[in-house]
Amino acid sequence: MNAQEQINNYFSAPMSDYFIVSGTIDQTPTGSNAIWNFNSLTQTGSNTDTYANPTASDLANYPGTTQVLTITDNAMNANEVFYKIDGATLSLTGANNSDFTLDYNTDNALVGTYPFVYGNPGTTDPIAGTITTQGQTAAFTGTLMTEVDAYGALSLDVSGEGSYSGDVTRIKTEQMISFTIGIFPGTAEVTSYYYYKDVDGALVFRTSDIAVSVPGLGVDQTTPSREALITNTLSVTNNELAMNGVKLFPNPAEGFLNVRLPDEFPVQSIEIKDVNGRTVMFSLEKTGGIDVSPLAVGTYVVIVSTKNGSVIGKFIKK
Repeated sequence: MNAQEQINNYFSAPMSDYFIVSGTIDQTPTGSNAIWNFNSLTQTGSNTDTYANPTASDLANYPGTTQVLTITDNAMNANEVFYKIDGATLSLTGANNSDFTLDYNTDNALVGTYPFVYGNPGTTDPIAGTITTQGQTAAFTGTLMTEVDAYGALSLDVSGEGSYSGDVTRIKTEQMISFTIGIFPGTAEVTSYYYYKDVDGALVFRTSDIAVSVPGLGVDQTTPSREALITNTLSVTNNELAMNGVKLFPNPAEGFLNVRLPDEFPVQSIEIKDVNGRTVMFSLEKTGGIDVSPLAVGTYVVIVSTKNGSVIGKFIKK
């Protein structure tokens, strides 16, 4: 795929790991041959994407859902997004996080129809349902706009972690809704950008800005999010490392955790972090594993460094 061709998959790959980053991110360049330089970004956490079929409860709360995306951060906080996939047509049926819940139970939010192509007209779809925020629930109406608004060159660097430079195509979505809680009118706006690598279609960078305002209740809240795909911070020449990833076994582990990479990528160091992002173990041993018996029961992230880059895995200590 090159920068002027189509996007055939809106989603990240299952079990994709993202750095949550902060820094200067100017997303105003748009149109053809845009240039984005997101340099000197700082990692502040990490997220993992998982996908599942909807449960009976999900279907009751978000009718029509066929797929659930769960984004879990390193503190094990989870955001859920509910989708309906009908052939080549993709719609939102709901979204749930610690700040608010959106249920498009009156009129689902049409994202669009595959393939997404730069130069084609975007979609603006009426949406309606219920919003829950600050312990209050109200009906809402609004619109969701989706378009492939740009393609060009992206350069990003996460300080001390890795970098990416290459051609990308960008999708922009913008939701604008209005609602009334009691006698107090309110608004919510969600603006998101998704950058897809032209070489393989991977979702390499994404941002979201959520603004909820209910002046009569003293609510004026903005929540930004910026995420860089960890496995794509490797250079193009190291795609084999990214594709094969790291094998951790046994998993769950009680004593010795084996760490395996392809033979051409010898392990240089192994770092283990807890769910709060703290480094709890570090080893320069090159024996292909690490003794995790001193660790408390829980979920941990393993960062394996090689001369060609780093890969990340997760394991459970039992």
